[in-house]
Amino acid sequence: MAVTADEATLREQASNEAHVRTALQAARLPLAIQRAREKASNLKPDSAADLLVRASQRAPTVVQRVLWLHKAAIAWSKPIAAVAACRKGCAHCCHIPVTISSREAKLISAATHRKLQEPARSVRLRDFEEADSTAAASTTLQHWGTSTACPFLVDDACGIYASRPLSCRVLFNLDDDDLLCQHGAHEPAVVPYADSRMIRALALAAQPSEQFADIRDFFPPAS
Repeated sequence: MAVTADEATLREQASNEAHVRTALQAARLPLAIQRAREKASNLKPDSAADLLVRASQRAPTVVQRVLWLHKAAIAWSKPIAAVAACRKGCAHCCHIPVTISSREAKLISAATHRKLQEPARSVRLRDFEEADSTAAASTTLQHWGTSTACPFLVDDACGIYASRPLSCRVLFNLDDDDLLCQHGAHEPAVVPYADSRMIRALALAAQPSEQFADIRDFFPPAS
């Protein structure tokens, strides 16, 4: 199919804008990392987070552990949210991989009445033989990319905010704006996120037999 002059102009404009954005991001990154470190060093953790984590560790069922960890994530993120660049209406992170557990998928399904599907690819913590199986599982999950938005993104807002998974509850950009979150199709975003490795590892460890996969694998976007 022939490309019209208007289409060619739009493509060239988009390409030029992408090059400018990439240059601005490269120049910003060192400063953003410095800002993030300074913000992180000045944070005063919410003491409720530790109490809620302990409650999750004492919970007798997987679903109770998950729900307590969701509450712990909210407490953990409270001081971070106050200094993060994240704002309502910013949906860049809804276009990157979003790892959830099969237990979280069931909670989302119950809240939305949307049928979940068996993911084509997933990991279970119990399947890893490494001494640090949580790190091995996390590495595997992070290598899976995506080319579509979260299926629950509605008008640049989360359609399941009250039931959102832990990975969404702990993702915060510690720069001052969303420049580094901006990315084009198939382009990775390099962002100084708050360090949530510990609470993510706790979530993995709390659900050793559950499947972990991208939210799009449990709830494929409508075609």
